[in-house]
Amino acid sequence: MRIIKTLLAPAAALVLIGVCAGLGLAAYKGHHEKDMPVMLQAYPDIAGTALDDCAVCHKRGPAPVPGDPAKRSAQVTACDYCHADMLAKGLDARGTLNSYGQAYLDAGRSEQALRGLESADSDGDGASNAQEIKDRTLPGDADDNKAAPTAPQRTLLLQDLQKRLPAYKVPLFMNVSKSPDGDRYDDLEGFLLLDVLIAAGMADNAESVDVISVDGYAKTFSIDQLRQMYEQAAPVFGLGEADLGACGWVQYNASRLVADEPLPLAGVMLSYAMNGAPYDPAALDPETGKLRGSGPFRSVAPQMRSPGPPDMSSRADAACLDVVPQVYYYKKNEYEKNSDYCVKAVVALRVNPLPAGARAPHWQPGAMKNISEQSIIVFGALNNAD
Repeated sequence: MRIIKTLLAPAAALVLIGVCAGLGLAAYKGHHEKDMPVMLQAYPDIAGTALDDCAVCHKRGPAPVPGDPAKRSAQVTACDYCHADMLAKGLDARGTLNSYGQAYLDAGRSEQALRGLESADSDGDGASNAQEIKDRTLPGDADDNKAAPTAPQRTLLLQDLQKRLPAYKVPLFMNVSKSPDGDRYDDLEGFLLLDVLIAAGMADNAESVDVISVDGYAKTFSIDQLRQMYEQAAPVFGLGEADLGACGWVQYNASRLVADEPLPLAGVMLSYAMNGAPYDPAALDPETGKLRGSGPFRSVAPQMRSPGPPDMSSRADAACLDVVPQVYYYKKNEYEKNSDYCVKAVVALRVNPLPAGARAPHWQPGAMKNISEQSIIVFGALNNAD
């Protein structure tokens, strides 16, 4: 049985249409499709803006929250809505399209289709699609328009957080699906994510937070998730390169790992160091747009549904099946991949719900500055923010 303990006292001081895969600053490069290049060809000036994002064509939606004892759903990001809910259930991803994305699909998915939509008002907010693109607001989201006030926001510096919040240190097991780095045991240091939100002035009505990377990838956690501390399994030895040669895939980096002794309880954290060293500052490869480096902030979470052992990569060599016990073969759904909860190079935290009538600030143009100055912008359901 999965045991979840509640965190009682956080520090209180303080298709796929695939716009996710574009060429600019914010567009997540996790997909390989044609649509964002088409949009950037039509509107090259949107690169690195709020329009260089999945949300141009995709909408938020309800999805189950892992580790929630009440098994509730939350309104999650377009990324999560597509992956964790629609695609995981084998549903048609076109169900995640907003009004602009659906109109683009219906018109033929081309630059000509985009041009033909310019005079329309796809989201019905009183501004044409062309005007919204000029204003850098989302033509498929009626809440994102130039007339709407910007939601409260606050910028937090790493050095200030280190003075105000207790450091949170924990050895943590990370189970991955495809990464060449393999499964791993590491010592992580950072802050409990709930502490960071409280330090930013999280409002009483906050329900969830979107953790957003510099490349636009995002992950949603419910506030109830953040209040929990989760059990971890005991480490499993003998699965590293020293034991299995080229078939070994587990890294044992944590300083104290004891057979048959479960790792300590762990919560969702905003990490700034791993194995005693800060993360390499993130950068976007100018040729591919892919993210390099993880710092200064990275979200990390334990397995929240059920603590399990390492399993081989989905890309493992078939020859390794002869030397690895079957219990450690790749298990797509049986063994929880908590790497799915990790977001590298976190630059923004969106606290939901946004105040009625407010729109999200456009964090994208200042994202690389957040990386260089080791800061993070928090916006949405906040009290007494800037």
